[in-house]
Amino acid sequence: MLAAAGCAPALGVAPRLVASWPVPGASMPVARHALELTFNRSLDASSSKAAVVDAEGASVAANMVVDPNDARRMTVRLLDAKPGNFDLRWHAAAADSRLASDGDHAFSLEREVSSPPRIDVSPSTAESGDRLELVGKGFARDVDVALTIGDDDQPLATAHTDGSGHFNLEARVPARVPYGLQRVSAMVDAGSRVALASVQVQWGGWPPLVGSNVGQPGPDLGEVTFTINVANRSDYVLEQVRVVVSDPDGAQVVRADEGARQEGSALEWDLPVLDRGPAPPLHVTYRADHPVVSHAWIEFRHRRQRGCWQGDCLPAFISNSSADSVPVAATH
Repeated sequence: MLAAAGCAPALGVAPRLVASWPVPGASMPVARHALELTFNRSLDASSSKAAVVDAEGASVAANMVVDPNDARRMTVRLLDAKPGNFDLRWHAAAADSRLASDGDHAFSLEREVSSPPRIDVSPSTAESGDRLELVGKGFARDVDVALTIGDDDQPLATAHTDGSGHFNLEARVPARVPYGLQRVSAMVDAGSRVALASVQVQWGGWPPLVGSNVGQPGPDLGEVTFTINVANRSDYVLEQVRVVVSDPDGAQVVRADEGARQEGSALEWDLPVLDRGPAPPLHVTYRADHPVVSHAWIEFRHRRQRGCWQGDCLPAFISNSSADSVPVAATH
């Protein structure tokens, strides 16, 4: 269900790193590279900073620039190059709230190594179902490359490199990818990202918030514990997130995580604000003498910001999603 919500000032949140070139831990040939960091929110160029240090913690000459044409992108150019292990340390401040996030990015410069792989995605903005052109270079020759999209790595396409380590193919944005600047990952070995890019999904799939509900026996005899995970996969800043877990038939609550309140035959938690990413997991333990199923229902809302302009005015809504477990039996 969608419903109108009142206009209000923007909720302040810090930028989140979505993609980088190269990926953390990459080895690069000895050269004055331009390292690229892409965030999900526009940066304040005067407050954002970056520095490069060597293995001994000594500063390495480098220059940081926030792209004037796309303030979500930070480029750090090395002004000196020598073999060794290095760390790029960044401080990214949001242009609107000035709230900041910090991180580090390890890399090494080595002789006789090739440049790390790269992916280019066009167009830079798309909607669910739109066609993307994906161009890769610098990969190993004659290998399969799995391409995924989003924080949850939804399958996008499988590419096969040619004799030069290149590929060029088209794929459509999956229907479930939500609104936001979404990561595009390239993996040669399962779970090992070798290149990253990004694409702005403007009107993506629904819901932006998803949950999982997993049960297991214990911790004591006659008990079952359920873990409810909630994650915001989008760039909507969600608020008044309410997680409702119904008591399974014939089961009695033993304990629940702090913040839970009993409302009839259900437990409820309130999360005031949920930015992109997962919330801390929630746990509830029941006593039961038969297999039980847990049902979780999550309500969330987003308000339209006061003072926004045209394409920057994201819709206001109140919506929900759900997460059910499989039957779980206590150990007796």
